Amino acid sequence: MRRRSFLSTTVMSVAAATALSAWAMPAPARPRARPASGPVVLIDWDGIDPRYLDAHLDSRLPHLRSLSERGSRSTAACTYKAVSNPNRAGLATGARPRVHGNAAYVLDPARGRVIGQTRDIAAETVAQSLRRQGRSVLSAGWYIIQDKGVSFGDPEGLYTQGDTWEDNVDTVVRVLRGLPVDSGGTEAQMPRVPDLIAVYAADIDALGHADGPTSQRIPSRLAELDTGLGRITAAVREAGLQHDTTFVFVSDHGMTGYTESVEPRVLGALSATGHTVRRLHSGQEPDPGTEIVVTATPRAANVYLRGAADTPQGRERIKGALRGVVELEAVHDRAALDSMGAAAAEGDFVVEARPPYAFVDPDAVDGRERGAHASLREATVPLILSGAGAAKDHSPRKARVIDVIPTISRLLGVEPPADAEGRVLTEALRPPFAASQSD
Repeated sequence: MRRRSFLSTTVMSVAAATALSAWAMPAPARPRARPASGPVVLIDWDGIDPRYLDAHLDSRLPHLRSLSERGSRSTAACTYKAVSNPNRAGLATGARPRVHGNAAYVLDPARGRVIGQTRDIAAETVAQSLRRQGRSVLSAGWYIIQDKGVSFGDPEGLYTQGDTWEDNVDTVVRVLRGLPVDSGGTEAQMPRVPDLIAVYAADIDALGHADGPTSQRIPSRLAELDTGLGRITAAVREAGLQHDTTFVFVSDHGMTGYTESVEPRVLGALSATGHTVRRLHSGQEPDPGTEIVVTATPRAANVYLRGAADTPQGRERIKGALRGVVELEAVHDRAALDSMGAAAAEGDFVVEARPPYAFVDPDAVDGRERGAHASLREATVPLILSGAGAAKDHSPRKARVIDVIPTISRLLGVEPPADAEGRVLTEALRPPFAASQSD
């Protein structure tokens, strides 16, 4: 496939540019170590539980359905825990939290206090990888790579931040048409079609948190997101790239509803072991005498052992106390966390609430369902591969979120990010992308 660059409006009239198309002039050929397709459009809608597509793909999402029918629809396993920024960092790097280092709602040993979500990443991102290999990237609101390969005003690695999904779609459409866009308050123009276009929407996650996964507002907003997706696919056709473009649709976690607090039961069981216990929130620091620290995001809590609690006997006693809480459905010790590639900052134990319970202030629950994520229940997301490089009806086997970027790298004919642990989903790709000498 030959890359196309924008025609300069300084050397021809607007009418001529319209007639000839902004994509008519071929860019200089670049050496490619592998077969390459392009561009790749990565669609990341936050908080899409696979059940949402099961319920609405046929009736409300015609454009997403069209992509799935022309390629494959499956699911992918998230990294642990199933929280937005750690998982999105895994998506951006192809690595698990133990490698990229991003963790959320944990007692951060470097800071000595509890942190919420950050954008800290200690691994190479796909944007940095592509830039290193001479490729270009557009991030329309895909915040996790901001200043990590893309930034405001950089025409080769351009970051833009719309207030809405529709704003981010506008950016993608304008770039595909060869038009300038707003990038942090300044006008920027990419010189050609970017190799990777990543576009993000936060809406469904926000609705799931506010109303739970059965929210009556989710279906209508999904339909509006799908309309925006349709505008992107139309702009790809308008640019003459419909036979060259691969679409990848993915999310970061699912959603589970809750109506009750499990905190009193868990804190009571830990206190019964004879150790001092404190539940901490973001920004708080433990007192020197605290022996058990608990941090949490609603679906899962971290348990840190200190002082007299941090002994083999104390560890076993505390594990037994946690396993005796019937409102918990999982207790992961450090060995289990390590096997899942969890960040070191996740602590000694992570415990998961059994629905309809969550780790929230008991005074904050009122019987109305809300939604949350972090546990293994929410650690599966939809994955759709469609277009130039995707094989129709060939679903990937046991796909993981960390496999997405290595697969995109294969489609673009480049090496994956330096720290990637994921694999190329070759079984879901067309030849020649399905195999290479390095496989």
